[in-house]
Formats: sequence, C-alpha cells, structure tokens
Amino acid sequence: MAFNEGTFYKIIQDTWASTLGFQVERAESMALPVVDAFIVRVGISGAWDGEVCLRCSPPLARLIAAVTFRVESEKAENEEILDALSELTHIIGGNLKALLPQPVILSFPAHLDPEKWARTTAQRQTVCQLTLQSEGKPFAVSLFQRKSCPHQRE
Repeated sequence: MAFNEGTFYKIIQDTWASTLGFQVERAESMALPVVDAFIVRVGISGAWDGEVCLRCSPPLARLIAAVTFRVESEKAENEEILDALSELTHIIGGNLKALLPQPVILSFPAHLDPEKWARTTAQRQTVCQLTLQSEGKPFAVSLFQRKSCPHQRE
C-alpha cells in the first residue's frame, strides 16, 4: 500500500479546502470526546478490508452542514449534518481507494452511534489516526484495517 500519514493528511486537507473552503491543521492537544461526536464511516472491501471514519465535534459538524447546505449553523438539522459529513467521508475514501491494493469498493456512508463505535475498536487495527482542527474546532479522521478472523479468506 503506497500510503503514509503525510498522504492521509494531504487528502484530508485537499478535501476540506476544495469542498468547504476550510483550512485543516494538526491539533495533537485538542480533546475530542467520543460521546457527543458525530461519527460517519465508509467501509472499504475487496483486496483490502477496512474503513475510514470521520469523528467530528458538534460545533464543527454544524458549520460543515451550514456551508454545504447554505443554512445558518444553528438551524442545521441532524439529517443535514450527517449528509454533509457522509459526503466528506466518502470523498476521503474515494481518494484513499486509489492508494489501496485493487480491486476495492466503498460502501455507502453510515452514521455510527458513538458508544457502539467505541466498543467495536477491538475488531479494527489502526492504520492511521489524525487529530485535526478546522475553524478552531476539533475533528479526527481514522483509517482502520479489519483484523483477520479465522473464518475470513486469506
């Protein structure tokens, strides 16, 4: 896999800039609670199995929805927020797809319950996880590879 943290960061920066007009910076010291976050995932399956997840603070998620749907951030509804985050996650996944062993396909984006997501981390191996900020608000993007199970194909 021709992939590294710098490439992952660049994909996220380019996606944010071209889609939202927002800058992205690393934010190692910013805390992003799991409980209140919006979490969207896109599965990757085929020659490489995993997922890309976007975990976003509510203030940033509302701002993203506001820019995407041209509404006031306070008036952005959960459906709009999840649609906007889903689109961003799918774009990131599409850009990653070109760097993965082929053939692979992307799933439709899915919203994840934060508590359930936190409990399923044992089923995934972290390939890359970036804690970032945009517009002064935290978010994280992670790439996970599914751990092999004895019944899975080799």
